[in-house]
Amino acid sequence: QRSLDRTIDTREIAEEIEARLKEELDYLREATHMRLYRSMLADCADIAVPEPLAKLTTMRLLTMTWLEGKPILDAVDAPLSARNRVAAALFRAWWRPFARYGTIHGDPHLGNYTVRKNGGINLLDFGCIRTFSASFVGGVIDLYHALQRKDDALAATAYRRWGFRSVTPELVRVMNMWARFIFTPLLDDRTRLVDDGVPAAEYGLKQANEVHAKLRQLGGIRPPREFVFMDRAAIGLGGALIRLGARLNFHKLFEEEIANFDVEAVADRQRTGFTAAGVPLP
Repeated sequence: QRSLDRTIDTREIAEEIEARLKEELDYLREATHMRLYRSMLADCADIAVPEPLAKLTTMRLLTMTWLEGKPILDAVDAPLSARNRVAAALFRAWWRPFARYGTIHGDPHLGNYTVRKNGGINLLDFGCIRTFSASFVGGVIDLYHALQRKDDALAATAYRRWGFRSVTPELVRVMNMWARFIFTPLLDDRTRLVDDGVPAAEYGLKQANEVHAKLRQLGGIRPPREFVFMDRAAIGLGGALIRLGARLNFHKLFEEEIANFDVEAVADRQRTGFTAAGVPLP
């Protein structure tokens, strides 16, 4: 089936999911992802990544060093300060690799992390990792600034860099509705909950229904492959932060991660870091 009720053309979505599922079955590739993450997060004292053991790893068996930690769900009932520390580490573990290396953890649910004695986190699963071109990363940062400045022309440029086709002013307005929902915690310069007190069952539902209806009126859309796991993972990260009930200034955290952002610097880090870890360049 090529479309979902004529609103979403799913061809590239299907291709993307197929590619990621195949990667999930290749433990040699996952070991390279693990090495890459150890490098990307080496300067983060609150995030630990296991080391893959090459001599004990095959395409069907992945062996890594042991990291002590407790289930992250144990932190849900911890004091706010402890939850905030875990949440800040989660945020950094997701956004730093993306902003600096064009790499995301495509499955950021709470089962993929444990909490360390020092209040930091262990990052454990590297089967669903998505890498992007430096230009795409620039498109995400451009979209953030476009929403800040209410600059639809910059937003249109950003969506084209994401891979969207036929980016009309009408489509930009509709896409911005969803983008604002995703980016609002990052745009709002204050200490807050991600969902800002909206019941979990309702958070995002109104926006999703409204965007779906308007896209259908415009004749539908064909999301590019790059959009699929970027959107899924961003929502997953938000869900994890909501579950922790963290109260943080996510705007300041995000600004720290994108400070001095430069597309060429991302490309340079990719060439160096990906090659050293054995990860193919995007």
